[in-house]
Amino acid sequence: MNKLLVKRILSLAAAAVILLFVGYQIFQASFSHQKTETALYKTVADSITVSGYAIRQESLVTSHTSGVLQYDIPDGGKVDKGGTVARAYSSVADAGVLQKKERMTNEMTALQSLASQGSYVGANADNVDSLLSDQLLRVIKDANDGDADITDSRQQLLNLMNEKQLSSGQITNFSARISALQKQIAALPASSSGTSLGKVTANASGYFSSKTDGYESVFPYQNAKELLPENLSDSVKPKAVPKDVVGKVCSQFNWYFACVVSASNASKFQPDTSVTITFPFASSSEVNATVLRVNQKTKASPAAVILQCNTMNSALANIRHETAKITVHTYKGIQINQKAVHFEKQQQTVQENGKTVTKEKTVEGVYVLYGIKMKFKQITPLYSDGTYIYCYCDPNPDPSKSSTKEQIQLYDEVIIEGKDLRDNKIIE
Repeated sequence: MNKLLVKRILSLAAAAVILLFVGYQIFQASFSHQKTETALYKTVADSITVSGYAIRQESLVTSHTSGVLQYDIPDGGKVDKGGTVARAYSSVADAGVLQKKERMTNEMTALQSLASQGSYVGANADNVDSLLSDQLLRVIKDANDGDADITDSRQQLLNLMNEKQLSSGQITNFSARISALQKQIAALPASSSGTSLGKVTANASGYFSSKTDGYESVFPYQNAKELLPENLSDSVKPKAVPKDVVGKVCSQFNWYFACVVSASNASKFQPDTSVTITFPFASSSEVNATVLRVNQKTKASPAAVILQCNTMNSALANIRHETAKITVHTYKGIQINQKAVHFEKQQQTVQENGKTVTKEKTVEGVYVLYGIKMKFKQITPLYSDGTYIYCYCDPNPDPSKSSTKEQIQLYDEVIIEGKDLRDNKIIE
């Protein structure tokens, strides 16, 4: 009797499990859960990473003076033809003495000038705070731009800080500091007077750089527009730099960045259009550039892209064979998951020859949750990165120009996963 009861219980349990499984499958087939993402406004850049060469109109600066060189012009700094770019000293100590003397003399002169202004400093107190804030931002900008030498802007900031102390009454004069500077200058070692053995002058006007790499004559500036992919390969080798070369001058305001891109990316570049370049391993600055040439033998072959730039600083003055990120275009639009996109046939009523005609058109769009319903909304793609599509959003769309009654809008709940998606379907 007990065995029969156990068999019946096991049979009923097995039947219940089978019914539950079949019921679950029927439920899953008839009722679908929707997974959604909120439509948000995003900015995305269409960028490619390349390897290329900086090409400038460069003339080498030479020196026949022996001794230790002390540069007067920072890399990226401007110099006139015949201007002094460096001075030679008999030793590092001599060069250091002059540098210290100039720094202390400049500070002392600035303090003496400030002390001579007298009551004017107090009267100008209200303006000092504004000037101090502006100058601080200027120093930060100079540093972020990659300028190696920010001596001038930093000295101006120091002058304003001293003026602030004087105008606020924190100190009454700078006599103690001036006296200390005078003693330090007088105490500089007589054996290291800092006397220059000679100077090095620029042979052209332009931007100076103390660094040379042997590529100065590899890519002639006047032929840069004609370069082909084979001219820009990684196998290009620099030439030997003569021993008497101590720097170079870039004499043209415009310089070029030349790189090779694939055939598929070549179509993104159009002459006379603007792009931006960043050199991640050299500078944090973004450089504006113009597409000068796209040299391509056939549409299926790689292309040499020649970009023209006119920005210069200490970091850019020294780049040569660099990795660069080129942003061809920046798009702003509503971000839609690629999985949410559907193509649906829609009826559209139009006027043709004075008659109302209904036409069927395939429309690209997405389904969104709208209360207890689904709605199909049209999208106008601007750009796709393979995962997301970035779509145009018109806050006041013209219904006559749309294939559907509605277009995607900001903050719509877009369905990215679900079954049996239909326009105006009631969500249970």
